[in-house]
Amino acid sequence: MYKVTITLMFIFALLLVVNFTACDDDDDDDQSRPSTDDDTSDDDDDDDIIPPDDDDDTTDDDTTDDDTTDDDTTDDDTTDDDTTDDDTTDDDTTDDDTTDDDTTDDDTTDDDTTDDDTVDDDTVDDDTTDDDTTDDDTTDDDTTDDDTVDDDTADDDTVDDDTADDDTADDDTADDDIAFDDTVEITAGNFYMGCEPNDTLCYDDELPRHQVTLSAYLIDVYEVTNERFAEFLNANGNDCDGHDCADTDNSRFQIHQVGEGWVADTGDEYRPVMLVSWYGAVAFCEWTGGRLPTEAEWEKAAKGAAEHYIYPWSDTWMIHAANWGENNDPYQSGDWPYTCPVGYYDGTNQGGVYQTVDGSSPYGLYDMAGNVEEWVNDWYNSDYYATSPSTDPPGPAGGDRRGTRGGSWSTNYGDDILRTSIRWRYYPTDMEDNLGFRCVQDVL
Repeated sequence: MYKVTITLMFIFALLLVVNFTACDDDDDDDQSRPSTDDDTSDDDDDDDIIPPDDDDDTTDDDTTDDDTTDDDTTDDDTTDDDTTDDDTTDDDTTDDDTTDDDTTDDDTTDDDTTDDDTVDDDTVDDDTTDDDTTDDDTTDDDTTDDDTVDDDTADDDTVDDDTADDDTADDDTADDDIAFDDTVEITAGNFYMGCEPNDTLCYDDELPRHQVTLSAYLIDVYEVTNERFAEFLNANGNDCDGHDCADTDNSRFQIHQVGEGWVADTGDEYRPVMLVSWYGAVAFCEWTGGRLPTEAEWEKAAKGAAEHYIYPWSDTWMIHAANWGENNDPYQSGDWPYTCPVGYYDGTNQGGVYQTVDGSSPYGLYDMAGNVEEWVNDWYNSDYYATSPSTDPPGPAGGDRRGTRGGSWSTNYGDDILRTSIRWRYYPTDMEDNLGFRCVQDVL
């Protein structure tokens, strides 16, 4: 029994020695090739380039360590074809101390990833650079387009310049196509004079509203222009019944002497004359075979007989129907006065830059509101309507001031001051840059 026990112990010891030797061989094999885990990490890194081959993985598991090393080398060669830097790093890692394979391979994996990321980043940067370049090109194109727009704007400015020329051309055309001494007949009949019942802005001197019967008469379609008044000055001089016809020394007067004659300033020929005294207006109208209108004649021509409008165009206030202080037409710039060519507010788009509303009266008269106030023949009396004759009222027998009607370019409260029934007054010797006139003639 003792011998048997000794024998068994010997065998057991022998088995231990054999087993220990086998373990040493396994350790040597592990150090002679990359670890399986590390290979897996390398394969994962290479997956981005070459997908792993399932058969190769099976071969790696089944073949000897030497074959596995050859397969790894083959993988490295394949990796060399794709990414030289990554393969070199793997080879260097294989050649380096194998003890820290995991750390080295992990670092290598990180480096490879970093390199790949760097490559990707570079690619992205290149793409971004290309995109930026494209964007820059696009920006350049946009800038070019903007420049084109600027050029177009410049063209528009040129158009504006042309428009200014067109405005001048329009004025010149108006001279050819429009006779500024045109008249319209106002037929005989009744109308209501004074503030209208639906007008909420009445003043006391506009009341009472009363019916008036007028004989037929002719009245100028347009206010008297600078060009026409220059002809009068050339024919008669500037003395009107011992008074100045106009304030010819005023810098705002738009008629000047050239040599021995009077000439309307260039560009101002068809604007209404202003700075004319009541005496000058009377003398001009008599020179043309007419006279100044009475207040009643002026008001009927402005509001109409059947229409009896609050404003010449209707009962509704319209900003762009007359030249007044806040309508912002192209003539409201530079030095005063801001008069515009007569008949400007005819409902057209003037020069393509200013859309007007037709401000003509029911009889087709222009500027019965705005541009310049207009002298009438009557003396002014605030209570005259209460006692005036019902037929062809001539106005009061006397007074110190003469009446004016219609409002002007300097008016700031257009909805009030440009009403057809509102009344104004000035001394007959007054010569203001908001005062002009038109004439009437009797129908024989």
